[in-house]
Amino acid sequence: MELFIKLKNLDRRWVFLCVAFSVMLPMIFKMDFPVFPGKNVEGLHKFVEQLPEGTRCFLSFDFDPASEPELGPSAIAILTHMFRKNLKPMCGGNWPLGGEMAEAALAKASEIYKATYEDMKKAGKLAAGCKPAVEKGIDYVNLGYKPGAIIHVKALCSDFMGPYPQDRDGNSTKEMPIFMNHDGRKFEMSDVGIIVSFTAGTGGIESFISVAGEHKRPMAAGCTSVNIPRFVTYLQTGQLVGMTGGLPGAAEYEKLIEYFGKGREGMAPQSIAHLIIMLFIIAGNIAFIAEQKKAKKKA
Repeated sequence: MELFIKLKNLDRRWVFLCVAFSVMLPMIFKMDFPVFPGKNVEGLHKFVEQLPEGTRCFLSFDFDPASEPELGPSAIAILTHMFRKNLKPMCGGNWPLGGEMAEAALAKASEIYKATYEDMKKAGKLAAGCKPAVEKGIDYVNLGYKPGAIIHVKALCSDFMGPYPQDRDGNSTKEMPIFMNHDGRKFEMSDVGIIVSFTAGTGGIESFISVAGEHKRPMAAGCTSVNIPRFVTYLQTGQLVGMTGGLPGAAEYEKLIEYFGKGREGMAPQSIAHLIIMLFIIAGNIAFIAEQKKAKKKA
């Protein structure tokens, strides 16, 4: 018990150093902890897996660089999966930097798709219509940020192309193949197979849920860990078909698509750091109890 009492007065810099090493060492040695996908992530993966080839999907990037470490890996994994299934992601954003977040995720997902194309093709894990590389305006589009949140989403329900005469780079969307319907109809919200919002706070998936009666599209979310309890209700009611929560959710989705990305890379440092912190908390409580007993004996 004396040892624990001495630990109680340990210089806090040693604690910081232990936590620092618990994060650094797994990153240096590329440790890969086992990942077991949960039902929420599996639900989203299964839904995307079953969508017919050529289905257009609307992905809303409702976060900024502060939440990118948590939400970026989920977005990349889901985009990569969509490319492999020959789905057509249309990216937008209710946050001012959403367009930039989408651009970075699209670039990385395109890179992963291209690098793994041959292996996935040999393994029979690509849709029949997949090409060696994806093309902007044909296989995907980045529509960029639009203000308004719920107001913007309501506008999409009544006239999807109205708010998007141009993409993020200023290219006209009118003649883009991704928006063309075989029967010549104008592209509408009803043509969207699923809406996925990567949400860091307000203006995200809840904007789409609020007007679900108007768009009537299946929805899913990628959210930061702190928002998981908030969105579980929507999973229980069936308003969301699935969700990736924080970095663990991204790691689970990466596992399902057989890719070792930032999500899975982050599991070992995060898990070991959490374990170290828990051990210090336990040691601190034991020290406190031991000190109290020692004081009682003296009294």
